[in-house]
Amino acid sequence: MDRPALCRALLALVGTARVDDLARLDAADWAAIDAMAATHRLRPLLHARHRDDSRIPVALRDTWQAAHRASAMLAMVQRVELRETVRLLDAANIPALVLKGGWLAWHAYPEAAQRPLRDIDLLLPEDRFLEGWDLLCRAGYVPAAEPDLPLDQLVQVDKSPPPLFAPRGTAIELHLHAWFPEGRLEYYSPPPDDAGLFARARRDEQGLLYPAPEDMLAHLVIHAIYSHRLDCGPLLLPDIAFLLGRETLDWPAFWSRGQAAGWAGGARLVLDLVDRYCAPPALDLSAAPVPATPEDLLATAEELMLQNLDTRYSAGLAASGLTIGLKGLWPRITRRVSTGAGHVHHRDSTSDGGYLAWARSRLARTLSDLSDPAVRRQSRQLAQLSKWLDR
Repeated sequence: MDRPALCRALLALVGTARVDDLARLDAADWAAIDAMAATHRLRPLLHARHRDDSRIPVALRDTWQAAHRASAMLAMVQRVELRETVRLLDAANIPALVLKGGWLAWHAYPEAAQRPLRDIDLLLPEDRFLEGWDLLCRAGYVPAAEPDLPLDQLVQVDKSPPPLFAPRGTAIELHLHAWFPEGRLEYYSPPPDDAGLFARARRDEQGLLYPAPEDMLAHLVIHAIYSHRLDCGPLLLPDIAFLLGRETLDWPAFWSRGQAAGWAGGARLVLDLVDRYCAPPALDLSAAPVPATPEDLLATAEELMLQNLDTRYSAGLAASGLTIGLKGLWPRITRRVSTGAGHVHHRDSTSDGGYLAWARSRLARTLSDLSDPAVRRQSRQLAQLSKWLDR
């Protein structure tokens, strides 16, 4: 089976709305599906959805069950460390807004094990960010990596430094902004709405602060398609389906906000995919201010949700060249980081042996990656998506 068909088969298993005859999949197909599932943290969800499906090889179902069990144990630790982290910040009167998976895992999914977390994202007010960072570091939290910009420069041009590891090992990613500020990426990024997210936020029974339902959906869309060009994976689909199953959304407000901020097209694309693979009853596309997504773009998006993460930098570099030429490549080549606010900084290359050593290494890796037809296809798909979003 070719890659597009394998992607569709895995998305069908994730969403369950389009699962058809699985008998056509052979052993190599199932191995490829499981490899993609492992990369994109889908095994625990697949166990929950298909544990009794005899059409799936027994050995594969056993693997998914083991992943589900491990995810359940990890979720217990992450839940404790989320509460402890927020408690430390609350004690200093620093509000922390829990984004994406930190709410979805424990409030929207049937069980947290089905929604593995790489890290927990907390949005802090920009004017309290450095204070919150220092507070957690003094409490024993350890940076996962040295930022490649000094922290006082990074806060001017980025959305977050590398995560902090909490005492039990949970990665906590503190955010200055919910998504990348305009000008930080070589393609369009919606204007920030951090103050609005805090103003409309809600508290759960434990006192944790979360975005309102419309803001949660908007953030999922913007993070997935505008900030990351869908490389965050297919968990996006059940994330939204379970969100809609838990909360009642004000759809006119959602679409009005998206139209005004320029992300309605991306939202329609994502929600068309959710409708195709999950078909949640609460999904309402009737008030969408943009037409249905073209079929060829939906096919591209299906593959990009399962793209090769090891080659995404090289593919993204080539896609920038295809869409906006040298102008798009130059900031990456020079390691230049800037935003529409006018701040300009250059990433430190010391750990790479200096800029020239980094450039030679990066060029060699990119040329090697792009010798693979699959990576060139990935770059063309990224370029197609970018051109459509930025049109």
